[in-house]
Amino acid sequence: MATRLSLQTFQAELARKLAESAERPLAAGWLGVSWQGVRALVPLTQAAEIFNPVALQRLPHTQPWVLGVASLRGGLTLVLDWVRLLGFPGQAPVAGGDDTVYWLHLNPALGVHAALCVDQLLGLRAAHDMVVEPSADPEWGVKHRCRDAQGQHWVELDLLALTQSPQFLDPRLPAFAHAATV
Repeated sequence: MATRLSLQTFQAELARKLAESAERPLAAGWLGVSWQGVRALVPLTQAAEIFNPVALQRLPHTQPWVLGVASLRGGLTLVLDWVRLLGFPGQAPVAGGDDTVYWLHLNPALGVHAALCVDQLLGLRAAHDMVVEPSADPEWGVKHRCRDAQGQHWVELDLLALTQSPQFLDPRLPAFAHAATV
């Protein structure tokens, strides 16, 4: 049985590795995460902090991928189910299973206050560890599909494209998307 690291230990290790990566030009470029069985590579330049979940306020009349808003560092942050937003076939959580969830806050430089739900933090990843798989049709919010040396499939998220997409910018349900005329 694998030993689970505390969030503080993980963040300290991540900070140490990031400091080391400044000295190596070909160091890790992504943080590996997983949510509902979908593995993703998040560019380190587009990620910020990792939070333990706090009280979440649900939002009525929004798309199912909008989990709600939470107060993080004194500001409201939209918490989203990125697997559902991107239309991936995620796996439902196992009843009675490990329900550890983290929120990965997006870099404020992206211009939005949002966080991705993740259930596994899979460490730092480098480009030389991945083989890009050819894709006939580009997908919005996904830069590449990759495979690692163990044969595991990954998607490289493009959080800038995702946060600028019409789906993200207007998360209301269709019936509430148009203003009522009187």
